[in-house]
Amino acid sequence: MKITLPETAINTLKDILNDNQDKPKGIRVYFAGNGCSGPSFGIALDEQNPDDLEFDIEGLHFIMSNEDYATYGDIVIEDTGYGFMVRPENIQPGGGCGGGCSGCGH
Repeated sequence: MKITLPETAINTLKDILNDNQDKPKGIRVYFAGNGCSGPSFGIALDEQNPDDLEFDIEGLHFIMSNEDYATYGDIVIEDTGYGFMVRPENIQPGGGCGGGCSGCGH
């Protein structure tokens, strides 16, 4: 498992962990459902489960279910300035519009 993220996201996540000393230290990457532009992902502070994969970078400990990783692969986390965009490395961001959403005009 590999997580790619910019220094700004690393610093923001370290600040979040420092502000939440009473919370778990693992940063879970999780599949949150499908939307118009494909799979949606999120991150949350969580405890590691026995079947989780893990990845450490600059003092941050990321965890992800083995099942989600087998389906989606490595993850990219981008700091938007208003939060994080979390997506599989092999899926480019953007409006998909492959059909299925009435707002896309299909």
